[in-house]
Amino acid sequence: MSRFSQTDDRVDSDRLLRHRESLREVIESISSELELGPLLTRIVRHACELLDATCGTIGLYDDTQRVARQAALFNIGNPDTTEIPHGIGLTGMVLDRRGPVLLERYDEIAVRTLPERLDDHTAVGVPIPWRDRLIGVFCVFAPPPRRFEPEDVEVLELFARHAAIAIQNARQFQREAARCERLAMIARVGRSLASHLDLDQLCTHAVEMLHRCLGYPNTGLGLIEPGMPETIVIRHVGGGFARATPYERRIHISQGVMGAAARERRVQMVQDVRNDPRYVPPPFPADIVAELATPIMLGDQVFGIINLESPNRFDEEHVHEVQIIADYLAVAIQNSRLFSEAQRLAAFLERQRLALEIHDSITQMVFSASLNAQAIAPTWRVDPAEGERLSARVVEQTRTALAELRALLQEMNPREASPDDFEGMSELGRLRHLGLAEMVRAEACRAVDGRLACEIEVRGYRSQSGDIEEALFRVFQEALHNVVKHARASWVQISLRCADGGVILSVTDNGVGFDLGAETTASPNGYGLRNMRKRVAALGGSVDVRSRRGVGTEVEVLVMGGGGS
Repeated sequence: MSRFSQTDDRVDSDRLLRHRESLREVIESISSELELGPLLTRIVRHACELLDATCGTIGLYDDTQRVARQAALFNIGNPDTTEIPHGIGLTGMVLDRRGPVLLERYDEIAVRTLPERLDDHTAVGVPIPWRDRLIGVFCVFAPPPRRFEPEDVEVLELFARHAAIAIQNARQFQREAARCERLAMIARVGRSLASHLDLDQLCTHAVEMLHRCLGYPNTGLGLIEPGMPETIVIRHVGGGFARATPYERRIHISQGVMGAAARERRVQMVQDVRNDPRYVPPPFPADIVAELATPIMLGDQVFGIINLESPNRFDEEHVHEVQIIADYLAVAIQNSRLFSEAQRLAAFLERQRLALEIHDSITQMVFSASLNAQAIAPTWRVDPAEGERLSARVVEQTRTALAELRALLQEMNPREASPDDFEGMSELGRLRHLGLAEMVRAEACRAVDGRLACEIEVRGYRSQSGDIEEALFRVFQEALHNVVKHARASWVQISLRCADGGVILSVTDNGVGFDLGAETTASPNGYGLRNMRKRVAALGGSVDVRSRRGVGTEVEVLVMGGGGS
């Protein structure tokens, strides 16, 4: 054997040893490193050492954007771009060919993405495949006199297959870590929901958490209130919905994707709302593609619906996590309602205690004082001294009764009325007890009764004097009656608020409208406006009507109030 043959054998043996050592280190890296950036950089370094290359890159392919993003750079410096489309640079050529590219000089490429100092370098790029998909591109560079050969391409393809395993392992690890973090976040949201006993605060907190913590862009929560099983009341919204629609909305369970979720008692996931006839768009422009409606259930009872709308599609992971939130909410809503019921029962028991106290103490004192007062005159005629004593006794008894009464009054607090309290009570009696805002809600629910969509905003209202609230309630009844009976509308919007020292009530519909010049007292087109104006004028207020045929009508009432309470 010649001296040259011995030298060649020794070089081949050294290269084989280096090859094995590099692959061993790559395999160890795959099993020990799960952070994708450091792992890929280490693989590039091992490949460069084995192939006598000075620098290299790995780009990860995004098939939705059709670009490769630089994920690992070894001895490159700052590239001109981190996103490489098809046909640009060595990486782009590999994307186009979906196969290896071998160059004697890097500057053979017209449009390059790496520094000019690499122009005279030999270069090789190969795809990183995973099963039948392209997931990245692996490139290495070496200065002259080194020139890559076809066997170097084979070695780099072997490294690329190991890199593919590393990429998939790291991505799976990242997905699992993100999923665990998401589940932990959902658990925190669930625990925070359990801390609320006030139903309004609970629902407000729920839509905020769905938007702020879990990242859903448009969130809404509709409740099916006791006594109204056919109506979904949407008072609580978050994200884009909160910025765009402050109004309360009511929909019948026969309407929309939310209604389907309530009727069928199961999740409704619509991936393209434009092709679903059930979809009810929000009353404002929105870039909505998908809707996810999840029933809030405890046993067979449906408490409400979590409704999410998004410009992006939903998946089964979203369904799973929203169902978890719905389960937390169902228990929290039940607890809230049980707490409210317990409060009402406690108030009832307290009233019974106060009645017993009044009967056993104050009533007896007043009765005794009454008997003594009746005896004063005849006693005085017989014995003035005894008459004086009886008078003093009556004064003492009435003072004691008054002191007892004051003590009981100090114990009494305003309470929420039970529905049983309103049995047989007149409308004005309920108005005085509940206030105008709650009566507007109740009257709207009764009059609309699922026949059209109804949006209500009364959060900006403060209670006024009895005569103002009575007049506004009667005007509201008349306006809403005309919408329901004559307007042929599909929705009505009701607003009651305080502003600039006055009260503003507006009722707006999208019905057939009418000609303002043709209004009469009794005609459907007139909407009884003269009666409304007469009632409001008595309070020094005004009624403004805006209507167009085929567009709808708005009735706005302004009454100067006393500032509210």
